[in-house]
Amino acid sequence: MVHLSEVLGLPVHDAVGARVGRVDDLRVDSYRGVVDRLLVRSRGASHAVPWSAIDSFSPEHRRVELAEGAVLAPWGGPEVDTLCLKRDVLDRQIIDTQGRKVVKVNDIALESQGSALVLKRVEIGFAGAVRRLLAGTIAPRTLKRLTEGLSQQGIPWDYVAMVEPGSARIRLKVHQQLATMHPADLADILEDLGRVERKEIVAALDPETAALALSEADPSVQAAVVEAMHVERAADVLEEMAPDEAADILGDLPEARLQAVLEAMEEEDAEEVRELLAFEEDSAGGVMTSDFFQARSDWTVGETLAMLQKVDEDLIPEMDEIPVTHPDDKLAGVVPLVRLVRAPGGRPVTDFMRREARAVTTSTPFREVVERFEKYHLRALAVVDEFGGLKGMINIEDVLTKLVKGD
Repeated sequence: MVHLSEVLGLPVHDAVGARVGRVDDLRVDSYRGVVDRLLVRSRGASHAVPWSAIDSFSPEHRRVELAEGAVLAPWGGPEVDTLCLKRDVLDRQIIDTQGRKVVKVNDIALESQGSALVLKRVEIGFAGAVRRLLAGTIAPRTLKRLTEGLSQQGIPWDYVAMVEPGSARIRLKVHQQLATMHPADLADILEDLGRVERKEIVAALDPETAALALSEADPSVQAAVVEAMHVERAADVLEEMAPDEAADILGDLPEARLQAVLEAMEEEDAEEVRELLAFEEDSAGGVMTSDFFQARSDWTVGETLAMLQKVDEDLIPEMDEIPVTHPDDKLAGVVPLVRLVRAPGGRPVTDFMRREARAVTTSTPFREVVERFEKYHLRALAVVDEFGGLKGMINIEDVLTKLVKGD
């Protein structure tokens, strides 16, 4: 196994033994994870030589030799679908997609496979830090013996996601890895990153995945991420969120930014959010969602269940209790979903509903909402206007989230 810390600074000699520079970096094909260029610092400038032009590569003997005819070509900088290990990975924050956390890279391990040098893992333990500190100052064998007894924490390269994906291929890999994580784990990662890094990671996610992650994040992180996004991108992400969650985030933004994002959103989505923003934050109207399924009082149980099958699947987890409304949209009652599933299909849905005397108005203070949930052991609570018209629903998750976040 070869470590990047042992490679950097190695003297590079040509085929006749003349020293031509020092190793400055290793360039890796990000698709195959194989070193394809040796970057050499010579006379104050960066040069590159193909890995195939290396005749001898021996960190243990502190020497690199070029093959006969090898030429150091001026290096023009970053290229598509490549990584430079010192510049792009070493000392950078990366995401351990297996451990679901953000870590700092202390060193990088590579392995010789035939004539190729392959990227294997990043080192995040104490051994990597010591190796990095002492490489080039003591004999390689002494350094190896010294670090063998230290913490050898490493992350296989397949489980590494770059915080700053520099190409379409790397960005695709990041998305594929992060998209499999639970939104709560993604939220933890976003909270551990700095402002710039958060922006890069969110940019690598599709709007739906980004919305799920943001919905689990701390409110200050939510606002910071949305404020840093391009307006159109922010609108796309917020459209994937429940209206009440989008309203909570937008309510923490400066007024000019809030209006710009609303203007960029689809008209129907923006209107729902505007209605919620009009309510006091610490009221039932400020907590409720306007995105919910409701049954009509003239439906049968069978008709209600048939309509439920057409509902957006994102609403399913929030449908423990279903509001029932009269044709004029006034609240008739609430029916627990579990009772509907067990009821005969031809019976009126109103036969199984609870006449809703527990509903609150949009102006009801949040503390009274909490009291209702505690007193009646509710899973959901209907919110009406002053005339009894159904305006929204509050779920137990909404209440717990607000309490946990200390709003």
